Amino acid sequence: MFLVNVREAFGYTHEQTLNSSYALIMGMLQEYTYMCNERNRILYGDEDEDEGYEWVELVDFTTGEPRRYRKYMDAKSRI
Repeated sequence: MFLVNVREAFGYTHEQTLNSSYALIMGMLQEYTYMCNERNRILYGDEDEDEGYEWVELVDFTTGEPRRYRKYMDAKSRI
């Protein structure tokens, strides 16, 4: 899956990917993901504008600390 993601994002062949630095490619993929997310946020707006949910606090079982989660009013529209 890693080779496919690099091919899709940068157009590298499998050989070019395997000959490259893993750390460098991971950094490039993180930057690519950030840019795609920013583009989508600008094009489609923030998801927070939709008021089909409310914030609830639940206790995280591993840490014991409360965490905030979104509770959707209509779960069918999110599936």
